[in-house]
Amino acid sequence: MPENTPKTRKEARRPFAFARSFSCNPKALIVAGAIVILFLSLLCNTCHKPAQKSDVASSNGESYGEAASSTPTAANGSSATDTEREQFITNWAERIDAYNAGFPLEGYGATFAAAAYDHGVDPRYSPAIARVESGSGSNCFRFCNAWGWGSSSWPDWDTAIYAHVQGLAEGYGYTLSYKAALKYNSSNPDEWYGLVRNCMDQIWPSDS
Repeated sequence: MPENTPKTRKEARRPFAFARSFSCNPKALIVAGAIVILFLSLLCNTCHKPAQKSDVASSNGESYGEAASSTPTAANGSSATDTEREQFITNWAERIDAYNAGFPLEGYGATFAAAAYDHGVDPRYSPAIARVESGSGSNCFRFCNAWGWGSSSWPDWDTAIYAHVQGLAEGYGYTLSYKAALKYNSSNPDEWYGLVRNCMDQIWPSDS
């Protein structure tokens, strides 16, 4: 028989036999519909499952970086970021206060450390500049201005420290650089850079 011989009527309808069996069996249609709905429901749940955030928090309290974006809860009910901040402040406050012992800024180590943590700045940066510019508050040209900071004055040291650290973060960078020295003391950036670097290393060596 030639290959192009038309199929018989019975053969032509055979592919639709399965569909006819469902149309004649309501129970089978109900079961099939339930299976389809269940499958679509599972598919939607899988597509809309939220991605989990990665935990990027650091707990050693030694880094100069900003607080981590995620805040998992610790066993005592405080967030991991709060715990990290407290540890950072504790570690650096002791070092800064030891450096400022005998000077007007002694006892403000925790303020320096907290401001540095909150603004993502090296905690040695502001107290080192204060030593170079005013002997850590011993010779201020404006009230509570230990940094030669424009023509500003502040009502107290806590307010002044936060303002100075914020200004460093916004205009001079996270830590000392030669570019920052050129901007802070354009008349003698080389000497200023060296003096501030030396003071920072007295607080805590850079390679520690």
